[in-house]
Amino acid sequence: MSYRIWWRWNDGVSGHVWLSADDARRLANEMALQGCGGLADRILAVEDEATIPPQEVLEALESVSETPLALADAELWGEWLRFLEGAEAKGGLLVRR
Repeated sequence: MSYRIWWRWNDGVSGHVWLSADDARRLANEMALQGCGGLADRILAVEDEATIPPQEVLEALESVSETPLALADAELWGEWLRFLEGAEAKGGLLVRR
């Protein structure tokens, strides 16, 4: 199982990530530690397809730090945060499993 996540307004080339179930769980655990577990729960709970509005992404980003608290892969965390920042400006997220 994997997660395919796009910015809602994307150009087909940029604005998407494919996450393995393990990477999604690791990111969700870090998000929960940093106070944005609600967004992480929404992403992990997707059974088929869901959209997440930009306001929800923005609210989640307000509590996070660039430095991971527990995630050993700081590069993954930084790339994830940059992706979420883009999603806030590009109409939110479209999540598919």
